[in-house]
Amino acid sequence: MPRSRLTQRRVDALKPDEKTHDVRDSVIRGFGVRVLPSGRKSYFLHRQVDGKRVWQSIGDAHTMTLECARDRAAALLASRSKGDDASPECSGAILFEDATDEVFRRYKPHWKPSTLKVNRYYCRRQILPWFKGRAIGDITSRDVQRWFASLHETPVAADRSAPILSVIFRQAEVYGYRPEGSNPCTGIKRMWTPPVVQTGT
Repeated sequence: MPRSRLTQRRVDALKPDEKTHDVRDSVIRGFGVRVLPSGRKSYFLHRQVDGKRVWQSIGDAHTMTLECARDRAAALLASRSKGDDASPECSGAILFEDATDEVFRRYKPHWKPSTLKVNRYYCRRQILPWFKGRAIGDITSRDVQRWFASLHETPVAADRSAPILSVIFRQAEVYGYRPEGSNPCTGIKRMWTPPVVQTGT
């Protein structure tokens, strides 16, 4: 993974690629900037917390200066070293649609082409309109329950969409966008039950 002293000019000049890529800073260990294929850039801190490696978003590189992001990263590391669990508020976490785009690119080998096509359809029609524009780390079980309830008039679509949303959140954990075990889709139950076909005796 590239590592060098980040400058504001270099951050501004970073260009998107076909895949998400990180550029780490040589000044603060674990601090860097992530560039998504969409062109969005976000500062992050990759650190050890309670024996686990945690990826934390610091802020949107389009609206936050490098100096501010580096100060926040340093504050997070300092608060942890003092045993203080309270950390500065981190804004600009990766948006749901950007995380979803990454999931579909990286997870698609697990789906058949026909399944991928259907999943993209339901994601575009049923999922993105509700969650687009929100930070994926801020979405709660209550939010998902409200979304699922909003689809009560189309139960089949709800049942097809829920597993897709669950995969998005599960992979978001793998990619470091959400804490481990935080999938807000846990507990969602199917709306539609196929009718029982009675046969003659």
